[in-house]
Amino acid sequence: MNKEELLTLLNDPDICQRIFLIVKNCGRPSASPTPTDADRLAAIKEKLQRARPAQTEAAPIVHDEDGHREDDEADATETLSYMAAPKPREREAADGLGGLFGDRLAFLRQQVQKETEERLAEEKRAEEQQQEHGSAHKYIYLLERPCPVCGRTTRVIKSKSRLNAEWTDADFCVHFKDFNPYFYRVWACEHCGFTADEQRFTKPMPERTRKKLLDILREANLAMPFAEERDMETAVSYLQMAILFSELSDPSPNRRAGLWLTMAWIYRCEGEAEKEQEALGRAVELFEESLSTERYPVDKMSDSMATYLTGAIHFMRKDYDKAIPHLSRIIASREVRTSAPLLYEKARDMWQDIKRIRQS
Repeated sequence: MNKEELLTLLNDPDICQRIFLIVKNCGRPSASPTPTDADRLAAIKEKLQRARPAQTEAAPIVHDEDGHREDDEADATETLSYMAAPKPREREAADGLGGLFGDRLAFLRQQVQKETEERLAEEKRAEEQQQEHGSAHKYIYLLERPCPVCGRTTRVIKSKSRLNAEWTDADFCVHFKDFNPYFYRVWACEHCGFTADEQRFTKPMPERTRKKLLDILREANLAMPFAEERDMETAVSYLQMAILFSELSDPSPNRRAGLWLTMAWIYRCEGEAEKEQEALGRAVELFEESLSTERYPVDKMSDSMATYLTGAIHFMRKDYDKAIPHLSRIIASREVRTSAPLLYEKARDMWQDIKRIRQS
């Protein structure tokens, strides 16, 4: 093998993933993942068929020409994730919010406002169409989107942003009145069964990855009738599928951590404390892996947000020794104190809570 051929192989994400697994397994090649993954998908599909509620009459679908935007429901994690870490030259102007840093903050605020306005306009169109057809779901609406794997148009469910929030936990889980939007955080193609969060679902996929997933989906035969309503078991099953697809197609541990965190929030809102702790444990492991291996920002999440979430999850799991180093990094950062004061205050309050717990 010559140098050019080696470089070509190293540019292949699948080859790099296999090399990583071999190193992780101390030099022992791992078996081909496809059969096992297909079996896991088939098991999740069977669980979905048993768990999903009876199919209801679908609400009218919203057609729009503006594309789709990041969901800006009242979820503090996604709102704060817009505060991506400044670039090195912007850090020099952080004090007083002047110069490039101030310009960046102004730009981010404009983006948030623009996306919020577009989301509300989309919901207004949905409500008008629902009223025309004699149907108006209070909390969700339907859209049509092309599946990034099979290419066919599928119906997907979005929760409305105008929800009544009651309180927010340390890890930014927002508790809503009478409705749980986390049930609908991931989208599923009704034709092939591919499942992912909105950002991954609407993002173009490399052709090599698409073909690999399509082969697995054909073998697993995950196509299922579309149903608008979800309960806890159905929502968890869809999240499990999204996590598995993320393992197969997305090397980012940060994104998988977000899916596990959403699952923990679902269990928390439903009073499943033991399952919540298990999901939190998986999420924090992946956040720690991400902080040591990934370059931030990842999507719209800054390294400060990932560091805070890691500390907050350890705190909620009562693993205070592991929480303190992460919270201390936030408290000691002048940059965080200036650019994300809410994050700084929450970390400081949590650190003081740990101090009081240990003194009692």
